[in-house]
Amino acid sequence: MKEILSVRFSRSAKTYEKWAVPQKKTARILVETVSPEGLVLDLGCGTGFVSSFLREGCTPVGLDISPHMVEAYKRRFPLGIIGDAESLPFKDKSFDYVLSNFSLHWTALEKSFEEALRVARKGVGISLPVEGSLQGLDFPFPSEDEIFPLVEGLSVKSFSLTVEIPFKGWDLLRFFHYTGTSFNPNRDPIFRRDRLASLFESLERPSFRVLFLYVRLS
Repeated sequence: MKEILSVRFSRSAKTYEKWAVPQKKTARILVETVSPEGLVLDLGCGTGFVSSFLREGCTPVGLDISPHMVEAYKRRFPLGIIGDAESLPFKDKSFDYVLSNFSLHWTALEKSFEEALRVARKGVGISLPVEGSLQGLDFPFPSEDEIFPLVEGLSVKSFSLTVEIPFKGWDLLRFFHYTGTSFNPNRDPIFRRDRLASLFESLERPSFRVLFLYVRLS
């Protein structure tokens, strides 16, 4: 699955900025919630939404599994690395903060959460779509009951928001295609026009239910 995701996100590197409207909104909310400082790992950085909202004085480092996304990121920020969130190429406590927006739901959460916590000194902030998102499309989003045990015993601030996707009908299909998020392991990975026309047209207010977590480590 990692190879599929890398290819799909690489193909969407040039269109992501225009179409990833919900992702940009949640990146801003995540940064405002955590208020990070110092050296910040933008985990699953894409084109750099999280890094773009960091305050002056922060030093962002982007990491993404997609080579073309990292190329796009490095056109805006100097430090970008191709890597896997489940096995980060950094020593323990390498960063003041780790922030990840709309990316870890594509990973094995037990591994990616453990790695994010391992390389952070002060805090970890995560936003990701959870169960209840895109109802009717059968995407396998994780449930909150799966996520909270991963941070059990830690100091955690959490809340959830409904974030609407401002596209309908065939523009909704374009949203998935142009953001690289059309892969769904619960369905045929290729969206067939004849099969999906009525389904996409029937979604009046497509939205994500987004869980925000801020884990304070010091």
